[in-house]
Amino acid sequence: MKPADQFRLLELSERYADEKLSAEEISALEAELRDETEARAFFAKALHQRAELCFDDSWHTQTVAEAKPAAKPIWWRHAITAAAAACITFGIFWLQSSRDGTVATLIRSQQCQWAGSSLPTVEGARLQPGVLDLIEGLAVLRFDSGAELVLEAPATVEVLDAMNCKLRRGTLVAEVPPQAKGFSIDTKDAKVIDWGTKFGISAGEDGKYMVQVLEGLVEVDDKSGTASKRLEKGQRLDRGWSKSLLNPAGDDPEPNRWQPTTVMDAGDGWQAITTAFGRGKDSYIQSSDKTSGDFGQHPFFRVKHSIDSKPELNRKGYIAFDLSKFSGRNIEDAELVLTIEPSELGFASFVPDSTFVVYGVLDEAADHWEENGLTWQQAPAHDPSQPDHHLPAAAKVKLLGKFEIAQGINRGTRKLRGKDLVDFLAADTNQIATLIICRETNENAASGLVHAFATKENDTRSAPMLRVKLR
Repeated sequence: MKPADQFRLLELSERYADEKLSAEEISALEAELRDETEARAFFAKALHQRAELCFDDSWHTQTVAEAKPAAKPIWWRHAITAAAAACITFGIFWLQSSRDGTVATLIRSQQCQWAGSSLPTVEGARLQPGVLDLIEGLAVLRFDSGAELVLEAPATVEVLDAMNCKLRRGTLVAEVPPQAKGFSIDTKDAKVIDWGTKFGISAGEDGKYMVQVLEGLVEVDDKSGTASKRLEKGQRLDRGWSKSLLNPAGDDPEPNRWQPTTVMDAGDGWQAITTAFGRGKDSYIQSSDKTSGDFGQHPFFRVKHSIDSKPELNRKGYIAFDLSKFSGRNIEDAELVLTIEPSELGFASFVPDSTFVVYGVLDEAADHWEENGLTWQQAPAHDPSQPDHHLPAAAKVKLLGKFEIAQGINRGTRKLRGKDLVDFLAADTNQIATLIICRETNENAASGLVHAFATKENDTRSAPMLRVKLR
């Protein structure tokens, strides 16, 4: 059995004895112990050693003393045996760490894909100083100091030692227990020192960064030479990070499009168009009076369901397809294809597996919206005064279907297909169809991830696509 597996089972035995394992963890542990003899033997030994350490032998000592006053008590034999066993058990891991230089453990890997990592990426692996490059999913590192980091893809982190690491790019959430106070995270332009708390940090290779404290206290040392800044619960320090993400169009709002501007033959009777064809368009709205009017130029549209305390952060996506090439033809089948885009805005840890809903706008007069003129106050099938800010006005739309995105997923495609979509397209009379994309799932905490999908302005990923099969 590998040292990493022994360490994991030892930790599970302690949590099991303290009744701190969840039902899912207990079920997984029982399955492992049934199937693996070596694991079963090690787990039993760990529990036995714990029992010896916790055993109260005072009653036995008293009985022996009363029966044989002159006899020497034997409780010390148990104590020495238990202590020795404990020292051997924990000494194995201490010696192993000292011998191979490991300082942390990869304790969880969820939907993960890795790129240029220099460290092992198998769940349970012990980690020496080195680099982890996560391009998909969530990964949890536990440093030997007790600090835990949740890496949110895409992210690159360099493990330095048990009390220090460097975030080269991306986002992570850190939880630091009292025994690991002083744990630090470096970025290109800052050093964040934790004083026993929970916080999130995002950083780019260009030096921009953002720190947000969820609990406790952190100290941020900006490497520009400015005085260090202390942040408490609810406070954040943003050095250009959010601004660069909120204005992705920058000075070049219209990158060279590679998106197809014609109807494509998809084979087997299927034809496809994107929002780059004809009068097609894509954009989004956000529930804030201060947002810019250039959302139609962004390389993605954003979707979010924000908690009640932050209603101004809700977002909904709008896309429209030019159906003129299908005029007069009967649509037998249809499929909507959306490409997921890494938005890097907000924390994926604060949003569970999410359900998205697609609606079709019923009022054809509302189809003539402009990409850069779309606002929260004036958008198709939208009522800014309704309580459910993240949804359209129910009477003005038709539900076309739903799809799911698991926590931590930031790439790939999602498809929606079915009779409701076919019927909606078949009922069109003005040769353009508007769809609204919303997220039903709420975030667990403020600053949850904003999901994003590629638009026709995106120069690397496919625009929203509509595939239809004609009779």
